[in-house]
Amino acid sequence: MPREFQEAYKNKTRAFNGDVGENYWQNSSDYVIEAEIVPGTWKIYGKQTISYTNNSPDSLSEIVIKMYPNHYKKGGVRANKIPLENLTNGMVISNLKVNDEVVNLGIDASVSNLAHATKKKNPSSNISVSYNSTFLTLEFNNKPISPNSTTKLSMDWETEMPLIYVNKIGAYDKESAFIGYWYPQIAVYDDIDGWDKNEYTGAQECYTDFGNFNVKIKVPKGNYVFATGELLNAEEVLSPEEYSAYVLSKTNPESTYVLKAKTLGEISKTKSTWHFKAKYVRDFGFGVSNNFNWVANATIIEDKKLSSNIVYSYKDEKNLRDLLNIQQKSIEYLSNTLPGVPYPYQSFTSFIGVPEFDGMEFPMMANNGFSDTEIRNNLMTFHELAHTYLPHWVGINEVKYSWMEEGWVTFLTMKFCQDFYKNTAYENFELNRAIKSYCKSAGKQWEPPLFSPSNYMVVRNMHFQQSYRKPAFMYLALEHLLGEERFKRCFKTYLNRWKEKHPTPFDFMFTFNDVSGENLNWFWKKWVFEYGYADLGLKKIEGSKVVLENAGGLPVPVSLKLTYANNKTAIINKTPEIWSSGKSSVFIEIVNVEGLISVELISDSFPDVNTTNNLIEIKR
Repeated sequence: MPREFQEAYKNKTRAFNGDVGENYWQNSSDYVIEAEIVPGTWKIYGKQTISYTNNSPDSLSEIVIKMYPNHYKKGGVRANKIPLENLTNGMVISNLKVNDEVVNLGIDASVSNLAHATKKKNPSSNISVSYNSTFLTLEFNNKPISPNSTTKLSMDWETEMPLIYVNKIGAYDKESAFIGYWYPQIAVYDDIDGWDKNEYTGAQECYTDFGNFNVKIKVPKGNYVFATGELLNAEEVLSPEEYSAYVLSKTNPESTYVLKAKTLGEISKTKSTWHFKAKYVRDFGFGVSNNFNWVANATIIEDKKLSSNIVYSYKDEKNLRDLLNIQQKSIEYLSNTLPGVPYPYQSFTSFIGVPEFDGMEFPMMANNGFSDTEIRNNLMTFHELAHTYLPHWVGINEVKYSWMEEGWVTFLTMKFCQDFYKNTAYENFELNRAIKSYCKSAGKQWEPPLFSPSNYMVVRNMHFQQSYRKPAFMYLALEHLLGEERFKRCFKTYLNRWKEKHPTPFDFMFTFNDVSGENLNWFWKKWVFEYGYADLGLKKIEGSKVVLENAGGLPVPVSLKLTYANNKTAIINKTPEIWSSGKSSVFIEIVNVEGLISVELISDSFPDVNTTNNLIEIKR
């Protein structure tokens, strides 16, 4: 266990049974934001106050403010290619005050090259400023932020969204855009790493604290805003007909059209302000459009009516009009089947119009692309909605541990697909797709141990393998090992223990050890901390025993098909526990060898990189 984690357990902020430690603490930021959006140019003019509460036992000598739009600033740090049209001046903050003390933002106290930055304090102020690519640091020269205190920050700022959609946010066209990673945000200060000073490069997503949001968004009248949280002034911003349909959709399980693009009025020179509030969420995102359809219904979970919404371009009506039913089935599956935890918020909205098949989750929202293939749209809708649980309800550090959220959601999508399409040709569509993708990269140099920090993975193949495919199959192997019922009990306990908190890989692993009643460290050692891949092979048959070799080293499930001369077949299934000894080969006993003509290693339900050694035929 790395030193920083050892310190956390020593300080009892985390417990060795996987539960929240008796001394666990977590800071929070409450945001009051007023922003004006200019469609077409997609410029944003904002002002905000932040109430930052230091619940830690530490006196904080600095505050880190994330400036995600600087990803598009000329000269910014990036792991991805972006169109030249998307280069901007980034985010410009002005009138910054900390507890009413004015901060001089024009003086950068840091000087850096490839070596560590050096800092020079501003002798005329309590607060010095240093800039990195996508964050700035306020260093308090004399008065640190004391434990159990709240600091108030206020600021004006302006920025703009990418004119060409890229990296999960930006403009669809001159009339529609999704706004994400858009406001100055206090970075996370936690018990593992202290301040999160990782640059936002576009390769990974974000690590954010929980807080309350009170947000007013001003747009030219005729535009509609769809956002995280609850719309407080619906009657004011909607027409009487729209408002009536909106109210009906909150209680009606049938589909209700709130907006139809063909009936929308002209854009006015006057402005309308949309007011949203969201309680204790880890981010805030929203979409703006004047030409989208909006269909909604009430999905009932444990007598609670949830507002389910699909918002999409009228041009895509034929591909997307039935997605509300899929979204309802997705909410019901997640709430009632797996993980079996009721959907934790009051609404969910899929905002669909991304000009490529892509998706990005935000609290209570998703920004999705679309396909002309129905099943891909259906599974995209489920996938992004499932992110409600991880990383949004359970606040995963996506920067370091993307496998703890993307991997879970990939696993859940495979399970949902098998349930929703059961006994059809599409039952294993997602599973087969994941197996194929996994096998392309498995065992290669860019597949390091899962515990490797995700933000070091800037190669696309590495990111998708480590964040999505490999962990999804680890969770599937774990389900085989524990059985569905015990696995689900462990999963639910983990989610409920760490809801609205920040778990690490050890909290996850220790919880499964604790709730399952087993020491699974042999399993974690192979899957999380070592190199390895899924690759089994049949070596030979010795009398009534099959010798099975584990070339890839990962503890994976085993399924053997026995074929006899009379055309009868039998299946032998073994859980990953067969590899718990750590040996690279095992014997599997065959009860009946009379008339046996072949033994085949079945690889259609779990990856196997090399299938050329999966069959032994017995000559008689």
